[in-house]
Formats: sequence, C-alpha cells, structure tokens
Amino acid sequence: MRIGSSIILLDGYCYQSYGWNTMRPLGKLQTVIDSLEEYQCDEIAVIRPVRDFDTIESFQKDISELMNINCMTPLSFGGGLRDIKQIDLLHDLPIERLIFSSAFIHKEDSEVIEYATHLYGHQAIQCLLPFSYIEGEVYIFSSKNNEFISLDSVDLNFIIKYANEIILLDTNNEGLHNEFVIDIIDKIKIDNNKILISGGIGKVSIKIAKNHDIASVLIDNKVLHNEFSIKGYKNV
Repeated sequence: MRIGSSIILLDGYCYQSYGWNTMRPLGKLQTVIDSLEEYQCDEIAVIRPVRDFDTIESFQKDISELMNINCMTPLSFGGGLRDIKQIDLLHDLPIERLIFSSAFIHKEDSEVIEYATHLYGHQAIQCLLPFSYIEGEVYIFSSKNNEFISLDSVDLNFIIKYANEIILLDTNNEGLHNEFVIDIIDKIKIDNNKILISGGIGKVSIKIAKNHDIASVLIDNKVLHNEFSIKGYKNV
C-alpha cells in the first residue's frame, strides 16, 4: 500500500485544511514538497480547493508554481479542472496524474475527462469524491454547485469506467487524527484496490486500510510536523 500526502494549493500558497472550511497557512509549494520528499513520501496530491467560483488568474498562478517545482516524487494535480482549455495548459507540468471531481459528478462535463484520457492515458485519471457521512447516509460535495448532494445522484458506474483510481476524502474529519470513517468503503461499491483515502488519517486508519487492501492513503498536511511524519506511518 502506498503512503502519500495531500497538499492544498491556493493562489500559489499551501494550506492545511480542517473540516472543509478552515485553512492554516503552511508556506510555499516547493518548501512543502521538499519536506515531504525528505520523509520519503510515495506520492503527493496537489489539490486546489475550488468551490463554485474560480478564476483563470488563480488557476494560472497555481500552475506557474507547479511548473517551477523540483520534485522526484510522483505528483497528481486537480481542483477546478472543468475545461479542455485548462487541460491544454498542463502539458509542461511535472505531474503524472490528473484529479477530477465535478467533471465526474456532473456527466455533462465528461468531455474534459475524455480529452485528458486521450492525452495522458487512463492510468493518469483520478476521481476525487469529497464526502460527508451523516447518520449512515453518504453525501458527495459538488464543487460546481458548492453543495453536498446525495450519493444516489452520482453515477458510480461512470466513475468506475473512466477513473483509474478514486480518492475518498472525509470532509468532516479533514485535518484530524484517526477519524476517517472507514464505513464509507462498504457504502461506496468500488474495488478497494482502486481506492485512495484521505481526511482524518492516522496510524489506526492505516492499519485498517491495509487490512482492506486499499491502494493508498493520502495523509493531510500535518505530516509536516515531526510527530506525524511519513516515516512513522510507514512503520505501522
């Protein structure tokens, strides 16, 4: 099982996110990536926290940061990828995978996924499903509409067909320790070897993920603190 980390990138700056609504400044992207590489992180997901509103200026600022990154660790990138023109701006970036969310949740935007698949291959396509688990019911965050919608309104077969891997992000427990709701695995019928989990990850969560044959865990940016280092998690 791979052990990686997620980075929140907004307007060229990195943040630690808590509960999907609070962000703590961390520093410049290169500084954060240098720390993660020192910890021998297996992969890094760089995610722009786009809700309903985004600007081309903000998008260009973030990809400019990525374009100048020096990194040996496999990178994935996403957040606000809703337009074919945006995909064309990514070809010089040092990234291996692209992360889509609203384009999977709202199938009318699926042409951007098909275009990215044509350019990068199926193995490079990941789907991000930020979820909230309330009283046994699963809700998926639609960034396009800036609201949570019922899991029943999401076409999982479409996601399974076009996404090589699916990132399940626990929005309620993001930034916490050992709080990831593992019950989500039984609620969302996806092969475990296609799943990455993030949000509230700790050593207990990693043990459970290994027992479930989960493909990867993406630990929140708290890995930058020594007590939550990647090395410690790999020794679980």
